[in-house]
Amino acid sequence: MIVCFPFAHFRFIHAPRLEIGILSGYKGSPPRGGIPSDAHGVAVRDFQGELKKINSTQKPFFDCRHRKQCHDTGKKTMDPLDVAVGRSKIFQDLDRKIFMHDLRVCPRRTIANHEILIRPGQENHSVYFLTSGSLSIHLEKPASPPIRIVYPGETVGELSIIASTHSSAYVLGMEQAELVVIDQDLLWDFIDREPRIARNLLLILSGWVITGNLKTGQQLRTLETLEGLARMDGLTGVYNRRSFDEMLQRFLDRSARTKKPIALAILDVDFFKRYNDHHGHQAGDQALISLAKVLSDSLRPADFAARYGGEEFAFLLADTTLDAAELIAERIRIAIMEKKIFSQTAAPLPSITVSMGLAMSRPDSTAESLIGIADRNLYRAKQEGRNQCCMLQN
Repeated sequence: MIVCFPFAHFRFIHAPRLEIGILSGYKGSPPRGGIPSDAHGVAVRDFQGELKKINSTQKPFFDCRHRKQCHDTGKKTMDPLDVAVGRSKIFQDLDRKIFMHDLRVCPRRTIANHEILIRPGQENHSVYFLTSGSLSIHLEKPASPPIRIVYPGETVGELSIIASTHSSAYVLGMEQAELVVIDQDLLWDFIDREPRIARNLLLILSGWVITGNLKTGQQLRTLETLEGLARMDGLTGVYNRRSFDEMLQRFLDRSARTKKPIALAILDVDFFKRYNDHHGHQAGDQALISLAKVLSDSLRPADFAARYGGEEFAFLLADTTLDAAELIAERIRIAIMEKKIFSQTAAPLPSITVSMGLAMSRPDSTAESLIGIADRNLYRAKQEGRNQCCMLQN
């Protein structure tokens, strides 16, 4: 026998005993199980008096004999806005009564992945409060690396409002983002009502500045490192030909100002091709590394050494005289000849000698003329037997 209770009203009771459901208007023991939501309809029981069904305009009845399942079904999911406000910095330490009602009635906006929310130069009159998803901020173009990722509880757009300027960056959806659109008038109203919002904004903006400075400093250091690598010879560790050309002109400019001459020496390893052929290119590399080490150890801080090309090296002597230049050049030649060379496995290798051509600057000297004199003197040193310095001015 099935007993029906027409038009019975059922309401789930959120009470300590969540498993009890009540049918309004029903006389007798309460039904077993629970109903997850309000319903109006017809209650149906079986021949043993068990409540099996409510024919309802809302959710149909189900038998919640497993009480945990019924309890889990009755849980409420938190509003993403509440969650975002809880983790936000702009509303930190504030009474939610001040702003929550206004936030709930603010317009909402959805930004798809890669959709542009803000462009550089765009007029902006809103702060966008992120409740779910994420945004990315880019300076030069949307495809450039992001300078910042925005997560729920964070905002974008406030800088252009506070500074009364146009937007300065691209803001894109990184994944589908849900936003609360806070009009600038409402933002200023929030600040008037609760000045701590201004304090929180100051903390947020100062955090950006600090982070930006750290990134800028890191980028500058990276650029300096890359620039340094671009100016250095990868094998020997001294400067390369590009750096030499720049420094030679600087030395000449300074000489013209101070009226003090400079000296240029170009040196070449004697019979270097024969050395490579007999001992291998790795041995030749070790010989060049040893030569560069002698130059670095022998010159003053104001002087300059570079690998000029292949087995040729050059060095510049600042504010020097002819006698001093000849003395330094000869000392370097002897140090190279006496320098012990070892392979990468620490096996001894034959030493090397160099031929060297010197040139002293004059008031009318140019980079080309000075290099020409040093080259001719280097050629003369080779012609006269190598392993020597030659210093003849045209």
